[in-house]
Amino acid sequence: MSKIKVLSEAISNRIAAGEVIERPASVVKELVENAVDAGATAIVVEIEKAGQKLIAVTDNGSGMDADDALMCLEPHATSKIRAADDIDHIITLGFRGEAIPSIAAVSRFSLVTRLYDSREGFEVKAHGGKIIAAEPAGCAPGTRVEARDLFFNVPARKKFMRAASTEESHIQEILYMLSLPYPLISFELIMDGRKSFSSPAHDGLMPRIKTFFGKNYADYLLPVDYADDGISVSGFAARHGLTRGSRREQRTFFNGRPVESPAAYRGLRDGYGGLLEKGRFPPCILFIRLDPQDIDVNVHPAKREIRLKQEYKVSGVIAAAVRTALKQAPTPSVTLDAAIPLKSLLSGAQIRYTPPAAEQADLEFNSPSADELPVGNELRPEPKPDSSPARDSTVPEEPPPRPAAENAAAGSLPDCGAVQILGFIDETYVLGAGGGGLVVIDQHAAHERIMFERLLNAARQGVASQQLLLPITLELSRAEAAYVSKNSENFLELGFETDALSSNTIILNAIPASLSQQNADGLFRDILSELLDEGRTSGKADLEALARASCKAAVKAHDCLTPEEAGSLLRQLAQCELPFSCPHGRPTIISIPVKELERRFGRK
Repeated sequence: MSKIKVLSEAISNRIAAGEVIERPASVVKELVENAVDAGATAIVVEIEKAGQKLIAVTDNGSGMDADDALMCLEPHATSKIRAADDIDHIITLGFRGEAIPSIAAVSRFSLVTRLYDSREGFEVKAHGGKIIAAEPAGCAPGTRVEARDLFFNVPARKKFMRAASTEESHIQEILYMLSLPYPLISFELIMDGRKSFSSPAHDGLMPRIKTFFGKNYADYLLPVDYADDGISVSGFAARHGLTRGSRREQRTFFNGRPVESPAAYRGLRDGYGGLLEKGRFPPCILFIRLDPQDIDVNVHPAKREIRLKQEYKVSGVIAAAVRTALKQAPTPSVTLDAAIPLKSLLSGAQIRYTPPAAEQADLEFNSPSADELPVGNELRPEPKPDSSPARDSTVPEEPPPRPAAENAAAGSLPDCGAVQILGFIDETYVLGAGGGGLVVIDQHAAHERIMFERLLNAARQGVASQQLLLPITLELSRAEAAYVSKNSENFLELGFETDALSSNTIILNAIPASLSQQNADGLFRDILSELLDEGRTSGKADLEALARASCKAAVKAHDCLTPEEAGSLLRQLAQCELPFSCPHGRPTIISIPVKELERRFGRK
């Protein structure tokens, strides 16, 4: 008897839905793409309970007749392609014909549609993929699709749903990505009966960028407009100096399709060249257009990835486009009021002060000396007090007195005993001798562990904040601002005091006491980027998640430390509860015993 059997339509539809519909944002993506392909000029998205109760997309596109309304629920029924050769010339966002049946298979689904020249519309209802009603209906021209009780028949999938704020954030990001390439289409998002954003149609993209991400963000963007060898690159790229800690804000579109493309990321990196620090990523909104035959969009179930016939050619054109934009950027001028104490404004960089026109000479103010600036956050050893007041609980007791030069470059670690610092490798690893062998410390991972425990301890003791002399106004994307507002208590518990000014503007009044105020706005943006990348939301783990993300302020690889600073780092690490790994799980210390060295050198 044969063991192989053809799966039923219900099972195959649920399998297909598992590939295409990962979360509520996936439903929004597929339905909005269909609306764009239908020629809509206005699209309204309605969400209830982060999409679990209701996802509805209404458009004024071409609509469908009764036959097509029924046919669109059949697997792989599509109007986008007719023959196999059409797959090599795809110019629409949708083409597989699996989105509607996949959504219907995991929801209580309804579709109401009407052609412009028809007197009445048609409605189809389905539960779990099974059609339960199909009849004429009165409606406006266009289409409205509703998906209620998402995953009601797939309880296992519901368990993988994240918190409501996370799912809402994904929905907003999807709409950003789908609306940016189409400024001539108006988009509106309504969440739980409240309008989250409304972006009218515009001839240009900049008004939409300001609506979504704020005016300050928009002011840091440079226009990109370049074409070569049949490839065009347009949009915006960040000026030198605006970077993020992840690629989350590098938004790239190929032929109007939002995708993640290593070729585009490579081109961006090459275009900025030496202007970028390692591990930093400039935001961008780039639209790349090329012959549809040179791009394969049918390589990922959710169409997030593509394959290019000539990746390095595309990367080269993107790099040239970015370089051209950076070269054409006007050189910014910085003017400081002479009444402001200039030294307090310096942040490690050289600033030239140009006095009023009446004065003829330029005055130049150099960076503070090394002795005036802290390294990282409180790594520099403090001078020993003359008396013996209570010592900061986060600073370990000094070891017994040694000769001055030796004492400055030594520390003590659990299981390693006293460690004598020998030097540095690649300005990243501290090399020491102790515990009967060689000790290697990752300076960034070690400082992350120190900061992580300091932040948590300070928060638990209720003394966490340092007020900023001048509060910082931050323009964020709406998703980021909403995240901060919903998690304001958790931020405050850690030491970040924020107030909301508008739907995408907040004020940062205070930061954790153990962090440096230098570049506090950049640090806060990096923290937000990491938290949103990880899908963090409110909950018991949030305090640790915030503390972990705040460790971005730690000294980095290739930051030059002196032996004295390295010694202070080791002494602080020795006081940590879990000194052997950073908050992300990477090791801070690697010890190579003498026996291992002898074995490697063939002595034993």
